[in-house]
Amino acid sequence: MNKLKYFSVAITIVLAACKPEIKGELGEPFSKTEGLSGNWQLVSFSQRDENNPIKEVRNLSDFYVIPGEESTKISFNSSDFSYSVIPGSGRNFFGTEGTWKFDNNDAPSFLYLQNITDTLELKLGSMPRSFDQQLDVELPRYCVDNAGVATPTVTYIFTIQRIN
Repeated sequence: MNKLKYFSVAITIVLAACKPEIKGELGEPFSKTEGLSGNWQLVSFSQRDENNPIKEVRNLSDFYVIPGEESTKISFNSSDFSYSVIPGSGRNFFGTEGTWKFDNNDAPSFLYLQNITDTLELKLGSMPRSFDQQLDVELPRYCVDNAGVATPTVTYIFTIQRIN
């Protein structure tokens, strides 16, 4: 038994010594605010039924992305953290203009769109870098009962593509 124990330790040491040496550096992390900055256009819209046990997702893009009509466009400015919206087909969830921010600028999970009357909390499905072309966000909706308990009912899923 002791020989097996010593043999295992020896093999572990040999394998650990065989690791290649790390060369180079990762470089500076990408700016998340610069990654969002620019002009975007809605290319896909779906909704997920949160009350359905299988969390069914329905693609409703035909109501928001109609051939021959402009879909919703959003511009994000990273210098003053403002945003503006040009509504397109379907319902406009984002308002017309306001300010935006992340929950954490280094590792964001949520994007907040604030305007005069409302603040939207959008869950980031992907965080674009300045050269990425797609942004995925989710907008959960809740039903609040008389006791103030919020129950998720539906989540809207937006796929937005960079345009320039």
